[in-house]
Amino acid sequence: MAFSAIVALMGVWFAAMASPGPDVVQIIRLGARSTRAAVWAAIGSTTGLMIWTVASLAGLTALISAHPEILVALQIAGGSYLLWMAFSAISSGIKERRAPATMNPQPRGFTPDGIIKLGTAYRMGLVSDLSNPKVLIFFGAIFANFIDPGMGLSANATVGSVLIIESLIIFVGVALCTRAVAKWMAKNSAGVDIFSGVVFALLGVIILAEGILAL
Repeated sequence: MAFSAIVALMGVWFAAMASPGPDVVQIIRLGARSTRAAVWAAIGSTTGLMIWTVASLAGLTALISAHPEILVALQIAGGSYLLWMAFSAISSGIKERRAPATMNPQPRGFTPDGIIKLGTAYRMGLVSDLSNPKVLIFFGAIFANFIDPGMGLSANATVGSVLIIESLIIFVGVALCTRAVAKWMAKNSAGVDIFSGVVFALLGVIILAEGILAL
């Protein structure tokens, strides 16, 4: 694969990964409470991308093209989970706003002082990424345009590794950038939760509707 093609691929990948989606929204949401949690969510999202990348290179994209019902099932499952994430985020934000400051209620997976457990943050990042099966189609389109079918397994693995590393840098960068507005986000964490929930709901409805309409 030519160096210019790799640079072009990385540019397209950067634009896709940095755009607002379940991963970025989840990282920002957790960053409102803890930068460490946001970083672990970023690592979780990158793990999800790694799974999708391996699946795509292994031929799952081609399998879905031959059997569209697989994508339909994944869309319904992913959209439903995003709606559950939306409900959890919005209900958490509403409870925090309504409760007296002394009570300081915390969602499941949070410590009493409001800090999310790192394992929980990692899992939330992982699942938020895996909840969007259309990533597979995106990968298929990218790989079809940039990767030569004649490339060997090692070459494909190298390209995939470069993209995964780039994704990790982008997501961790987003997590660390939340530090610039950390005080404001911590003070308004309930609002961040509610806003994130609305975004999750919109994404979930879109993905779920596409899956149902394809039945």
